[in-house]
Amino acid sequence: AVIGRDKDTREWLVWTHAWAHPSVLERRKEVAPRLHDFAKDGDLTLVKNIGDDVADVASICALIDARGLLDKIGCDPAGLGGITDALSEAEIPPEKMIGLSQGWKLYGAILTAERKLAEGVLVHGGQPIMEWCIGNAKVEQRGNAVMITKQAAGSAKIDLVLAMLNAVTLMSL
Repeated sequence: AVIGRDKDTREWLVWTHAWAHPSVLERRKEVAPRLHDFAKDGDLTLVKNIGDDVADVASICALIDARGLLDKIGCDPAGLGGITDALSEAEIPPEKMIGLSQGWKLYGAILTAERKLAEGVLVHGGQPIMEWCIGNAKVEQRGNAVMITKQAAGSAKIDLVLAMLNAVTLMSL
């Protein structure tokens, strides 16, 4: 997920894209037709080789960086290895990458996104894939925090929601 701020309106503009290996079509046969639709829409890339996904992400980041528009890249610290390598190969400075904790630590981002959406300041591209992921996201109350977990979402995918929340966290900085 990418969030940029419109200089004139101060809106937070959200764009998302997903990558998947074709093996997901076999493992999750119940959602395979939807995934094919998202690929036809141009919002999902089915990669031939594991690693092509992070290479594509790095090339997008490099393009944004070359235009002077890249501030930070945030992602789940649990999956940094391949991403770090791909960003390094794309000559993205390592200080631009930040590991963002997941789980209950996304609570602030959830509240911020909710508020920005209600204000009409957080604007997404109306992509069907994001609508599908948002529809799959299930919220759980844990103590004083709210969490979105894969366990609550079942086998449905919510990765783009979590990526957007990572981007919201960075925008809040």
